[in-house]
Amino acid sequence: MNLIDEGYVLKKRPPKKSAELPVPEALQKALTKNKQAKVAFAKLPPSHRKEYIQWINEAKTETTRDKRIATTIEWITAGKSRNWKYEKK
Repeated sequence: MNLIDEGYVLKKRPPKKSAELPVPEALQKALTKNKQAKVAFAKLPPSHRKEYIQWINEAKTETTRDKRIATTIEWITAGKSRNWKYEKK
């Protein structure tokens, strides 16, 4: 209470910037084949790109990963984020 009475103010730290995840090689190849998806992926906010990359990296098998990459390309081309179903309209 004494510090508050004296007018002491805590300085806030600037927020930490999280490092951007590297794009998986398989996703990079798929984006190279689809120019529209590549442009749309580049325009996505970093948080949306990170969600897609994490989702693909979490796949345990190659078939699941390939299926997720195909879905990613489809959704990105349509302009959808990873969790587009839950966004408010």
